[in-house]
Amino acid sequence: MTKLKRMVLFGAFIVCMNLWIGLSEAEGMNRALLIGCDHFMTQEDTYPSSENNVVEMAEALDGGALNLENLVTRRNGVSSPAALREMIQEAFYGATEEDVSYFYISTHGLWSPGEPTQSMTLLLSDGIREGGITAGQLKELFDEVPGTKVLIVDACHAGAMIGKGIRSGLEHVFQGEEYKILCSCGGAEESWFWSGKGREDGEIAGEGYFSGALSSGISIRSGYAADLNGDGLITLSEIRAYLRDQHGASTVQTYPEEDDFVFFSYDPEGAKGRLTGDVGHIFFEDSVLNSQRQEISFSFTVYHTVRLAYQLVYHRGGRWDFERARLWYDTGEGFGGIGDTAGYLSPGLKSRTLSLDAESLRGYGYVLFQMLGVSDDRLSVISSHVICVPPVSGDPKLSVHTSSSFSPGTGQEMTAEIDHIFPMELTVTVVSESGETVCRLMSHASTRPQQMQPRATTVTWNGRRQNQEIAEKGTYRFMVRGYVGDTVYEAESEPFELQ
Repeated sequence: MTKLKRMVLFGAFIVCMNLWIGLSEAEGMNRALLIGCDHFMTQEDTYPSSENNVVEMAEALDGGALNLENLVTRRNGVSSPAALREMIQEAFYGATEEDVSYFYISTHGLWSPGEPTQSMTLLLSDGIREGGITAGQLKELFDEVPGTKVLIVDACHAGAMIGKGIRSGLEHVFQGEEYKILCSCGGAEESWFWSGKGREDGEIAGEGYFSGALSSGISIRSGYAADLNGDGLITLSEIRAYLRDQHGASTVQTYPEEDDFVFFSYDPEGAKGRLTGDVGHIFFEDSVLNSQRQEISFSFTVYHTVRLAYQLVYHRGGRWDFERARLWYDTGEGFGGIGDTAGYLSPGLKSRTLSLDAESLRGYGYVLFQMLGVSDDRLSVISSHVICVPPVSGDPKLSVHTSSSFSPGTGQEMTAEIDHIFPMELTVTVVSESGETVCRLMSHASTRPQQMQPRATTVTWNGRRQNQEIAEKGTYRFMVRGYVGDTVYEAESEPFELQ
């Protein structure tokens, strides 16, 4: 464990908020209920991470052009499904089919591979009494709420709720147009919370990696960075893409896949020039290295005088090894607007290069790069990015597995499990029976750890062509290319039916 930082691991469920589907066109009223559980009877306490998550999410939601009728927060937990049902009924009272209801809760998540996805359980606790609610039971509660329900899940094994990041193509209970779901990780993964120590070894406040990245992406401090096209409307697919890039500790999953539902909105004209964060526009020269090139080169822009630190976390034994993370301060400048104190950076464009530890990689692996902001008594995560380091050569034992059929008209999706024994780059396409390319899902994209055993990457097709039109009924396959050094490996799935 490093002197300035430790990680608190836990499963946290976040099923968040209530926003509107456009700027001024939305007809419905929207409501939000945010819940955090930190104190437990059977699991490790996480205080104050969940409480801070609720506060941060509430501030982010309050900062956009939202048509929120009410925003209810509960930071000291909820003890039972009955108590949760009462809170849901009260917070979303009066909802109609035109409304959107956002619900957020942060707590431990429990699920084991092979169990039904509807049995994935979220702990409910106020520190005195503790219960649990399964994914199936949660859906029953929200089926009573008219309109669109947005569930944001930040929990260990959260993706199991929607059958993603797991094997066997398990069904999930939230299929259908009325549910929009965002999960912090796949079903086999853990979800991480941040805490640490100040320079005098005093405890500092913690927060969730996922909730921190999400709230930053939809807030003025990042210039609403999750709005990839800058139109003032942040869709579910834009949120997913942003978090896949900026949230490296786990693999964000969404349902529906590549959905244009407007998750958040703001006034782009009013936001111009009002970025309040200290650092932005973080770019990496390459997210894929190799055992012969083990330096991370990146650039970023400092907007206000800031002190920064960097941390490298290596993936060992199937999980991120935060206990042996390497952390150091940026000492590239001596003057930053606060005297001549080393470590402070002045505004402007910066470029940095960090060397990896060859012994920790042992030829190939994954590295989590973290940029941290430093204040008097606190470290805060600014960015978290996965670096993929494939071997120079070797057979990845590439194979692809799918279920036999799916029906996108009923909300079903088709997931491919791509087995590979080490990190690499992948190109994944869906082809028709005649060999026509219907949709390209990945192109020279680096893999990332999803904690699946055996090691695998999951990719989901929503049944649509590249132009977003639903593909015709018929037979399709996944075609996969893997790149290791100068060698290309290929694999294809068995045919499956689009019904």
